[in-house]
Amino acid sequence: MPVHLAPALRVLREEINERWPHRDKASDGWIGDASHRLRKSDHNPDGDDHSVNAADFDIDGIDPLLVVQQCIAHPSTRYVIYNRTIWSSTRGFRPARYMGFNPHNKHLHVSVSHSRALEDSLRPWGIAAATVLKLGDRILRTGCRGSDVRELQTLANRVGARLTADGVFGPKTTAWVRSLQKSHKLEIDGIVGPTTLATLRTATRPPVPQPGRAPGSRTIRAGSSGEDVAFIKRFVGARRCGPASTEFDARTESGVRWYQGMRGLTADGIVGRLTWAEIGVRVTY
Repeated sequence: MPVHLAPALRVLREEINERWPHRDKASDGWIGDASHRLRKSDHNPDGDDHSVNAADFDIDGIDPLLVVQQCIAHPSTRYVIYNRTIWSSTRGFRPARYMGFNPHNKHLHVSVSHSRALEDSLRPWGIAAATVLKLGDRILRTGCRGSDVRELQTLANRVGARLTADGVFGPKTTAWVRSLQKSHKLEIDGIVGPTTLATLRTATRPPVPQPGRAPGSRTIRAGSSGEDVAFIKRFVGARRCGPASTEFDARTESGVRWYQGMRGLTADGIVGRLTWAEIGVRVTY
């Protein structure tokens, strides 16, 4: 029997390609190399039907967290790895630090179940035609569902919430939101509005590089320079912006436009209030 990619992953790949037809595929892959063959890996063909139950997808040109969110909602998924984080079915898809040698910061890895019914599933992953509400587009409270609730839960887990990122605003999510509000002396209503969301984003924002001007303290654009420019280049990535120098050059502007377009912002190449907020940096000007 010839080696083949599990049908469930072929459906996933087709949906990713449909949504982002011009994405970079340099880091795509599914059949393991020699190092994979020396150890147990889903990149190796399994013993029953010679299916490969793992695939890697280059993160450039896609929204990787959207893919993660859709994958952890699909019944075929065993685990997903991206940017030193693993979401595994054995842990209720709560994010955990991934300790493997490959940080998966250029691609994300998806493994599916070895159950014949699940690996052969043709159930859609919801990526190609998904309409995604970004966190902050609506008030969230008990009973809400959707990808914005899942994003809220994922952010909460970064500060130790231990919620299941299932996209359902249930009792445990409500209780955690109330505890956050209490600890920050906010109104304790269990509702995630602008003030509670801003508090959560402040708690989870990337560390500010020192010394130099703090990210979020000014608008930066072509011709700007400084450590906040280097921060943006590191955040968007070297493949799009080039090395993390302190100069906002044409390649940096191109990378910023790509990031803004991917996140549904006006792609003007200028890092202003809305772009800083989307990145998760608190605006201070």
